[in-house]
Amino acid sequence: PCAWPPSAFSHAVGASMGKVRSWKSAATVKGSASTVGPAAHTSWAKRSQERAERAVAQAAQREVDEQIRQQKKLAQERREEKEKRKEENKAKGLQYQVISDSRKLKKMSRKQLKLIRKADTTGPKPLLAAESKKRRK
Repeated sequence: PCAWPPSAFSHAVGASMGKVRSWKSAATVKGSASTVGPAAHTSWAKRSQERAERAVAQAAQREVDEQIRQQKKLAQERREEKEKRKEENKAKGLQYQVISDSRKLKKMSRKQLKLIRKADTTGPKPLLAAESKKRRK
């Protein structure tokens, strides 16, 4: 029969000399000696009840998560629509000048060329501020 705790080994936990892991306490009882009695086991009815409660809680959490996901999706769609409207309105209000002579482009500096944007001008011409005031009268 082996004596427990093993005091013969110098590297054992709780050894007086050269204790490596100071946060561990010395072993007093062998691990296999501590048995779990019937009081530690939960009954089947209690386990099934806890499982049902957990399932109800998870279902409620999934529902809340789905609502949050829907709200975020709607908010994102509204943001995108707003951004799109903003860009369209910005494009409507732009004043532009058609450059038909390509020699002008060759004479321009780099800074001027950065400001130039290609646009489709085949559609209806947007009203300028001065023209819209004249038409109201």
